[in-house]
Amino acid sequence: MSSNILKLYEKVRDDLKFLTASDVRTKIIIVLNQGSKNLGDLKDKTNLNSSTILHGMSQLEERNLILKKSGGYSLSQTGKIVVLNLTNLIKAFTSLGELEKILLKHEIGAIPEYLLERIGSLNNSFVVESTPTDVMKPQTIHAELLSKANEVRYISSVLLPQKIEMFEEILEKSSMQLMLTSEVLEKWIEIKGRENLKKALLEKNFKLWKIEDIKLSFTVADNFLALGLFSTDGIYDLHKYLISKDKEAIEWGNRLFNYYLEQAEEVKL
Repeated sequence: MSSNILKLYEKVRDDLKFLTASDVRTKIIIVLNQGSKNLGDLKDKTNLNSSTILHGMSQLEERNLILKKSGGYSLSQTGKIVVLNLTNLIKAFTSLGELEKILLKHEIGAIPEYLLERIGSLNNSFVVESTPTDVMKPQTIHAELLSKANEVRYISSVLLPQKIEMFEEILEKSSMQLMLTSEVLEKWIEIKGRENLKKALLEKNFKLWKIEDIKLSFTVADNFLALGLFSTDGIYDLHKYLISKDKEAIEWGNRLFNYYLEQAEEVKL
């Protein structure tokens, strides 16, 4: 695979340099991704002078990335595809600046590759960490967000007592999908009682799923995403949560939940 990518890189190396080596060209196509613009619009949006913009436009036209129509400029179909991927790359690098706090020295194998490729969807996320004076800070913030949620989807391969304690409170006002590994599910049944869980499945907007062993714990709700990971030594890190209230991050979280939902077995009790 890596040898094939290297060969592809050799083919497109000049194109990549063309896109990324010039602030002018990059700014122009990003602005045009918002819709057709005239020269005055481009000057306002890029803070560049007319001659600089026109030179950049000429270069972009030569590559068939933009079109000129009736005094206005717009992206070509090729340009739209190029700027979409460039935008994803910019968002990914923006995300990694903050996400490094939780991704570094943590397992990410439980996140499928196609969602790692969309890691830029988490660019408006932040990492909540325990402090010496507030060790439970990540769990406290997570609980506050849960208390305001109307739809909750939760996956975990670890037993977190605070989630069990909030179970009835969540079901009183929210729908809930709970996906647990076999070992964690057995403890939930032991703590909450089989009959209580069965009653909740019958009377509440509640579904219970069993999944094979995974290395993460995360919640996606209508109002937030919270992600916890295992450290590379195999121990779940209670002291860091990635949190986002951004719509795009929530969509990313739902895709992750649905990825595991396809592998899960519904529990009827």
